[in-house]
Amino acid sequence: MHVAPECFPCLLRQTLNTLKSAGADETRQLAVLREVATYLSHADTALTPALFSEPAYGIIARSMAVLDPYASLKKETNALALRLLPDTRNSMLQAPDPLAKALQIAAAGNVIDAGISHQTDIRQDLERQLKLPFAVNDTPALRALLKRGARVLYLADNAGEIVLDALAVERIQRFGVTVTVAVKSGPIINDATLEDAQVAGLPKICTVIETGAASIGVDWNRATAEFRAAYQDAQVIIAKGHGHFETLHDDPHPGLFFLLKAKCPVVAKQLHCAHGDLVFRHAARLRK
Repeated sequence: MHVAPECFPCLLRQTLNTLKSAGADETRQLAVLREVATYLSHADTALTPALFSEPAYGIIARSMAVLDPYASLKKETNALALRLLPDTRNSMLQAPDPLAKALQIAAAGNVIDAGISHQTDIRQDLERQLKLPFAVNDTPALRALLKRGARVLYLADNAGEIVLDALAVERIQRFGVTVTVAVKSGPIINDATLEDAQVAGLPKICTVIETGAASIGVDWNRATAEFRAAYQDAQVIIAKGHGHFETLHDDPHPGLFFLLKAKCPVVAKQLHCAHGDLVFRHAARLRK
């Protein structure tokens, strides 16, 4: 998946959202936006949208001298998700298909995306998403691959939603499989790191590893040997969010699934769904 024309204004909006979150005044906002616009004038459009976006966050961090502009938002959304967890767990347990419901809850959590869809009322938006059904639901294909002893790699996306991911991990483990969750090795937008995984309680129920990079999606040039091995050895890979879809869109792994909310028309078109849909898509179906 390569950069589309829509990615240019989208990145400028992401830049402005991040600057506001970091408390930049209008003078600083304009200066950084100009620098990002200069970058855009010579950016490599053969990149994935995820990797295309990363230099903008480097510009912001350097300008603001803040390593993690979204640190407070990540704590807030983790706390929010923890408060919602008992009700979402009950909803999962009462559903006709608890596995599909757990995945749908995890997909709804993908709305917590400070880059693509800056939220003004995160709780209200998340609660609304939790009521939406899947537009695309390949749970049967996943269930067929969850053989006892299989290895599952779950690529976490954002803070906050990683708390809801824990429900999906717990449900998947009931099939007698081994689950490893991968998080980013440093702050990038509001993506989940090891600290967020710990807040979600994931190290208590499964193995948690880092990808090796503070990257949007997967950057194989910076991936650790541990992450590469986990990816290659997994029979099932569940990749959360836009960044993982953008960077793994063409990956031939037969057990790869994408779990996300389609938050832009470009990604929705690639997923064969509508903008705003909740999707659990077996990657193999996209190659047909």
